[in-house]
Amino acid sequence: MNYDVVGLGQCCIDYLGTVEQYPDINEKEEVSNLTVQGGGPVATAMVTLSRLGASTAFIGKISDDSFGDLIKEGLISEHVNIDYIVVEKGKRSQFAFIVIEKDTGKRTVLWSRATVAPLRSDEINRGVINTAKVLLLDGLMKESSVAAAGYARDAGVIIVVDAGSMREGALALVNLSDFFIASDDFVRQFSSANNPKAAAVELLGLGAKTVIVTLGEKGSICVTPERIFYQPAFKVKVVDTTGCGDVFHGAFIFGLLQKWGLNETMRFASATAALKCCEIGGRTAIPDLRDVEEFLESDNHS
Repeated sequence: MNYDVVGLGQCCIDYLGTVEQYPDINEKEEVSNLTVQGGGPVATAMVTLSRLGASTAFIGKISDDSFGDLIKEGLISEHVNIDYIVVEKGKRSQFAFIVIEKDTGKRTVLWSRATVAPLRSDEINRGVINTAKVLLLDGLMKESSVAAAGYARDAGVIIVVDAGSMREGALALVNLSDFFIASDDFVRQFSSANNPKAAAVELLGLGAKTVIVTLGEKGSICVTPERIFYQPAFKVKVVDTTGCGDVFHGAFIFGLLQKWGLNETMRFASATAALKCCEIGGRTAIPDLRDVEEFLESDNHS
């Protein structure tokens, strides 16, 4: 089977809960609304795309532990193909504890790295990438990410890079990307100018074709060689920002699949990410296509 989008990157299990305020050292705070669900940048983007109606497959590496089982179950339940996940036995899959502040929806992440070896290039199924329309990479596993980008480039597959923070793997993918989506954290670490537009222009100079910078509640900007434009964030009651950027990436790719213009694609991605923020968890409130369309048709959000 051919998939609209193939994602290669990190996946994990998130334990999430809400507190009135984040405690100081040696203090206690009761946790409410405890939930357990799948996470990881590319994996959550694939779930977003699946809910919007695209066909998706995920490539990553886990172990045969209870966390790995939960990761697989979470993707299967969202109709994301997991045939290309590599399982290394006897290790531990990645997991995180995420503490959400009730009034702001902002979160603190405590995470434990997987003990499986990084995905190697010879563990990637090249055929599933060659037949996709879009490949999404997070650069967290540099060797496999660069190899997959090379396969996609040779096959004429659109390459989207999620640059959540400044990593060697992300920088190695700049000149291979068609769309390089950087977070404000990445921009601050990448450029001393502390100017998202200037950093985006610098990334264009390194070979990216189009650069998007996500700025959380301040919206996002898109920079191409021809133009720069700004997309405001939509106003919603924020419950939890976990996975907001990941959902933005998935929804942005959905716009690419529809062959929308960049303005419409950015607006759609921003709306989808805003809706996600309305419930706890990176995946709980990911909307379907009708939800996003109805949200965009209303007049009181932007």
